[in-house]
Amino acid sequence: METFEITGFITGQDNEGVNFLQPSDSFQKVENGFVHRQVLQSRPGFTNFGDRLAGGTRVTGIFEFTRPGGTKDLLVTDMNFLYKYNTSTNVFDQISFAGSFAGYAGFAIGDNESYISGTGYPDKDNAARFIICGTGIAAAGSGSSIFFYDGTNVLDYTNVTDNPEYTHPVEGNLTRAKYVKYFNERLNFIVPTITTARNQGMAFSGIRTSGGSGDKFAVAGSGLFQFSTEQLIKGVEILGPEMVFNFEGGARVLQITTDAFNPYIPRNLPSFIGTDASFSSVGWGDFIATVGKEGILKTDARQSLRIDTKLPDFTADVIDQPKFELTYGGFDRKNGQFLWSYLDTSTTDTTQNRVLVWNYEEDSWSVYNMRFSVFGESEIGQDLVWNQIDVSTSHPTWGRWDTTEETWNKIGLGASIKKVLAGDDLGFIYELNSGFDDHTTGITAITKAANAVLTVNASGIVAGDEVVISNAGGMVEINNFDPSDLAQVNFKTYTVVSATPTSITINVDSSLFTTYTSGGTISVPINFRAETIPLNPYRAHGRRFNVSEIEILIDTLGGSVKVDVFEDEKVSPFIQDKILNPTKTGQTREWITMSVNHEANFLTFVFKQTSPSVQLKIISVRIHGEPGGPTSG
Repeated sequence: METFEITGFITGQDNEGVNFLQPSDSFQKVENGFVHRQVLQSRPGFTNFGDRLAGGTRVTGIFEFTRPGGTKDLLVTDMNFLYKYNTSTNVFDQISFAGSFAGYAGFAIGDNESYISGTGYPDKDNAARFIICGTGIAAAGSGSSIFFYDGTNVLDYTNVTDNPEYTHPVEGNLTRAKYVKYFNERLNFIVPTITTARNQGMAFSGIRTSGGSGDKFAVAGSGLFQFSTEQLIKGVEILGPEMVFNFEGGARVLQITTDAFNPYIPRNLPSFIGTDASFSSVGWGDFIATVGKEGILKTDARQSLRIDTKLPDFTADVIDQPKFELTYGGFDRKNGQFLWSYLDTSTTDTTQNRVLVWNYEEDSWSVYNMRFSVFGESEIGQDLVWNQIDVSTSHPTWGRWDTTEETWNKIGLGASIKKVLAGDDLGFIYELNSGFDDHTTGITAITKAANAVLTVNASGIVAGDEVVISNAGGMVEINNFDPSDLAQVNFKTYTVVSATPTSITINVDSSLFTTYTSGGTISVPINFRAETIPLNPYRAHGRRFNVSEIEILIDTLGGSVKVDVFEDEKVSPFIQDKILNPTKTGQTREWITMSVNHEANFLTFVFKQTSPSVQLKIISVRIHGEPGGPTSG
């Protein structure tokens, strides 16, 4: 009998004769989970960050704006407005249009594929200023769709009344751009529209000086750089002293020179695939990763390589091709993950409903079931003390002491923690890696009806979601989840029939239930699933795989895990929903044994958990087996 262990973790068990398998190579499909530090785990959930944006429309950008003095603002854009997060009220305050924009009605972005680009860029007096642009923004009266936030209002960047130092490029009036970057002491507008011509290049200002040259596009050192290509620019990121431009057929670099009058020199990168999602570029460390219809690309500004060899047909087969431009990139530095929100081709949805995750440290891939339009990062948040903590719209479970959605000793530390933020189509902002369920909100009323209708605090729960209800007062019959049940296996979910942000109809007949009185929480659990590759270490020797048992080392605070076992890649498992439940107390991990006693050409193991309040962590899986009879089929 031999032992095959899927782990990179030293367990303390006798390792003699153990054949180690890397988790990143052993799991072929991971949904709502990931491998981190060689541990397979269900993903953390997310919670509301601040109240819903007043406009209630799709979030198009999340930015952390660092002012010259070092203070920071958290800025967010939706389809019409710019908002600033208020740390005192936990509300995103809408910023007014002023100056020449006083009568401007809003950005009026008309499609889901147009996003906002933004960058901090001080004025000539080093005063704080944040520049925003986007191809989908409606032009103001002056014909411009390039804006700036001066710390108080939103103004027209190209209007000399609002921005007296501005001068147009010699080629004509700068009216809009797809991206904006502060780089090489200049303001750089990428894919600019000058007069009526849309340029596959970059308009760059002069060097920022006290004389205002940083806002002038017709002075020495400014100019319009045109790439010699017919391909479209599909993304841009800064990588040290270079700016990397992603095209449909590859990547090119603008490198800083020492010549102030000719500040950039181009360089081509060897590549055999390109980028097709314009806002998928994510820079981290010494490389940039982007998404193309032929694969996912990684570049270090010296060469470009394909990194999705473990899921080679994913971008072509799984991401909806007509809506490919929806794909938006982000980064989760806590877990070392690149995140790409996309629309799955197999659904009837019209906007993003999944997130592709690449853990670059582990070289593992997974898919999250989350509906996000954009990602961002920030250290900004409420810094509460204990006597300020109370139930709120954003944190409905703070009102009770048995909550399992938050870790109590971390509540109130938001201002000092680097957070991964995301927005959605309904105007909600979320903080990732917070709690272990997803959409969660408080209940204020429940009807007695064939399909119960719940009045709730504003949330992103939508039709089709599977939900659980806990701690509803009076109508206790509707509670289908007990937070004190550590095993978390004896509950069933309800299905949302229809929903608005403040009203949720579920498929449960509450006509004869006790009258609702108060309280309660409705949550969307996380459905975790990890499937191993078809295993047979003796296949090369022409033998079947005979497995006697498997051992799983799991975190005792992570609830139970269900296991399915399939033979020879059949549709139905011969072992299904076998529950492995930790029983020991006073220790953090426990080995649990499960009998298999089966022989096959290949065996595939699936680990599952549905939970609204705990995170499953599988530290190790040991498979005990020996050669079986001759292979067949």
